[in-house]
Amino acid sequence: MTSKKKLLNGQDPVPAHAGDESRDISFGSGAVQMATYRGGRPYQEDRYLVDTLDITAREAKLFLADIFSAAAKKTDSNRAGSTGTALVLTADLQLSAAYLGDSPVVVFVHDPATGDITARKLTKDHHAAIPAEKARIERAGGTVAANGRVEGSLMLSRAFGDGGYLGVSRKPEFSAADLKKEIDAGRDVYLCLSSDGLYETLDPDDYIAPLQDAIAQKKDGSLAEIFAAYAHENGSGDNITALVLKIPRDMKENLFLAIADGHGGSKTSTQVIESWEESLAKRKASPKP
Repeated sequence: MTSKKKLLNGQDPVPAHAGDESRDISFGSGAVQMATYRGGRPYQEDRYLVDTLDITAREAKLFLADIFSAAAKKTDSNRAGSTGTALVLTADLQLSAAYLGDSPVVVFVHDPATGDITARKLTKDHHAAIPAEKARIERAGGTVAANGRVEGSLMLSRAFGDGGYLGVSRKPEFSAADLKKEIDAGRDVYLCLSSDGLYETLDPDDYIAPLQDAIAQKKDGSLAEIFAAYAHENGSGDNITALVLKIPRDMKENLFLAIADGHGGSKTSTQVIESWEESLAKRKASPKP
């Protein structure tokens, strides 16, 4: 386990808990930064997966739909639930994502010529209080209480598991982005996939300042831990898992990243990631002709 440390000038380290971890996951062309922090919960419910696979951008959406369907079948009867977000970044820098719940994908783009940074969220939060989601739940026979939660309890409108809540959907939404045009224009692109604890009290734009500081201090190789520390310092008490990738300019692999954030226990989030590991293993065992 990597010890916690002062990450930026004036920034405090994340308090260490059993199970906290910070490391790089190498994949050939580069490395995915990973940091976990257990907040005020009695255990860490977040699970993550980083792997490579043989796939094209055209195949990515169908592949993601298939693995979400498989994970839904495995977890459908579970009383406890989990978010799930998975993305494929191909070697030609085409990004495809599928998601249930509120584990977001954010792309940060830095222009070295001007120093400007933009933050773009590629996912939507599936919360029952959102009018379109509330209407869908009610059409399915479920109820959303005045507090914006399904049956007054569950915030999420889409999730794996949560079998006792009528109207909660297992159907993911999809998003895509062409990151090649940013890289070709000489910009630096940072991809962040995280559990919702990173944004419990902050928005994606709030991470522009610590990213600017990290770039200025040449510490952008520690962004996952820097972001986790920043979230904690700004009041997040939730568990946090962050996967951060600075997109290599010579990307050679197709990369798969995923996070599942359990609520009410880690059983469902663990099963989601295990299902996705099985799906990746099957694909690798049966390569395309």
